[in-house]
Amino acid sequence: MKEFIIKYSKKPKGFFKLLYVNFLFAYTPFALLHATLALFEIVPVNFNNEKIFGIKAFIVVVVFIPFLTLVLTFFTWLFFLLGNLIIIKKIYI
Repeated sequence: MKEFIIKYSKKPKGFFKLLYVNFLFAYTPFALLHATLALFEIVPVNFNNEKIFGIKAFIVVVVFIPFLTLVLTFFTWLFFLLGNLIIIKKIYI
């Protein structure tokens, strides 16, 4: 059992990049839908406690896609590393 956990608890190469690309492709369609709805003044985009519509809202959403994806990726990657550390510490104790 110990060998099994050690084998499958290793971090794959390029894990951060893999997570980023996965989150980017998962989040982009929803963000573009929200941007399109804001462009046609159906749903507002809240930016600095201000409701924004139109082209400005579309641009705000499109600019924030990579930033939000990076934040989600970083925290997921951090939780994965923390979990991996806990698993490996339990194996060797």
